[in-house]
Amino acid sequence: MAEYLDIISLIFLVATIAVGFLKNMNIGLLAIGASIILGRMAGISDKEIYSGFDAKLFTQLVGIMYLFGVAQVNGTLEVIAKKGIASVGNKTYLVPIIIWLIGGFLTTIGPGNIAMGSLMSMVAITVAVSMGKNPIYYALIAKAGTNGFAMSPITPTGIIGANLGEAAGYNKSIFELPVFFNLIIWGVVCFIAFVLVYYKRTNIGGEVKVIDKNELGTLNKEQKITISGIIVMVVMVIVFKIDVGLASFFVAAILSFIGVCKEKSALSKVPWGTLMLICGVNVLMNLVNQLGGIAVLTNGLLSIMTESSAPAIIAGAGSLLSSVSSASGVVMPTLIPTIAGIVEQFNGGNEMFIELLSALMSGAYSSAFSPASTGGGLILAAAASAAGFSDKEQNKIFGHLIIAGIGISLLNVGLAWLGIYSFIG
Repeated sequence: MAEYLDIISLIFLVATIAVGFLKNMNIGLLAIGASIILGRMAGISDKEIYSGFDAKLFTQLVGIMYLFGVAQVNGTLEVIAKKGIASVGNKTYLVPIIIWLIGGFLTTIGPGNIAMGSLMSMVAITVAVSMGKNPIYYALIAKAGTNGFAMSPITPTGIIGANLGEAAGYNKSIFELPVFFNLIIWGVVCFIAFVLVYYKRTNIGGEVKVIDKNELGTLNKEQKITISGIIVMVVMVIVFKIDVGLASFFVAAILSFIGVCKEKSALSKVPWGTLMLICGVNVLMNLVNQLGGIAVLTNGLLSIMTESSAPAIIAGAGSLLSSVSSASGVVMPTLIPTIAGIVEQFNGGNEMFIELLSALMSGAYSSAFSPASTGGGLILAAAASAAGFSDKEQNKIFGHLIIAGIGISLLNVGLAWLGIYSFIG
C-alpha cells in the first residue's frame, strides 16, 4: 500500500471536500479528522501532523479580524461606507462607482473580502432600495469591489497567499503587489461587465431618492479613535515592517482597553469557523504534500495543458473548485502548491508564477458570485434581511447570481487565455 499513498492522500483530499460540501459541514474539521486516519496509514507521527497547523497564519488572521471586528461593532465601517455613497448628492449615476471604490478601499486596509463583502452587500442593497434602484446590480458591484481588492498584503486572503507562495519557494516581495494589482484589473472588468448588463435595468420604478449625508450624522469619538487606530496599524506594518497580526493585536488591545467597543462583541465578529476551515485544511494539505499527492495533482494538470493554455486552465480549475468550497480555505491551499510545479515544468520563473496565481485567484473570485459560494450567499442573505424580499423575489435573485457566477467565470477564463494577467509581473 505504501507505493500508492500519493494517490490515496489525494483521494482523502477530494473526499473531504466532497463530504463537507454535501453534508454542509466545516471542511476544516473534517480535514483534521482525515489527517489522523491518513497519518496512521502512512506511519506519520502526531507531532508531524501538528506541524501542518500554521500558528503564525492563525495569529495573523485572528489579529486582523479582531481589529476590524472592533471597527464593525462600533459602526465605524458602516458610517464610512454610507457617508462615501451619500457624498455624490443627486449625481446618482456615480453611486455604483462609489460603492465599488469604498468596498475596495475598506477591503484593502485590512478587513478582507469576506467581512467587507458581507457589510457592503448589506449597505449596497439598503441604499439601492432606499433610492429606488436595482439591488442586484448594486450588490454585484459591491462584491466586485471587495473581491477585486482582496489580495492586499494586509488582508486575510493576501496573508494566506503570501504564506502559501513562500512555502512554494517564492519571495512574497516579488509576487504580492503584482497579484494584488492583477486582481484589481479583474475587479474593473467585473464592474464594466455588470454596468453593461444592468445599465438599462438600473431603476426599479418610482421616484429616485437621494441619500442626504447630513441625515447620517457625524463620526462619534469612538469611531474617530478607531479610524486612528487602523491608520496606526497600517503605518506599523508598512513603515516599521511589524507583522500584521502582531500590529493588529497591539492596536485592538489598546482600543479595547480604552473602551471604544465591548471586547466580547468584537470577538464575536471573528469568523472562527472560517479560521478552523483554513487551518484545518492546511493540516491535511501538509500531509498530502508529504505523501506526494500534490505531485500527482500537478502532473494531472500538466497532462492537459501547454504553457499558453496554463493560465486559462488554472483559472477554470479555480472557478470550479471555488463554486463548491472556500477560496481561501480550500482553493488556495489545494492549488497554489501545484502552481510551483507547473512553473518549474515550463521554466516560467517569477513572471509565470504571478500570472498563474493571479489567474487562480481571479477564477476563485469569479464563481464567488454564485449563491452556492460564500459571496453569493451573503448577497442573498442581505437581500432577505436588508430589503425583506419575498421568496419569489429571492428565487429571482438566486437565478441572477448563478448567471453572474457562470458568466464572470467564463469571461475570466477568456481573459486568462488572452494573457491579461501577464502584463504586470
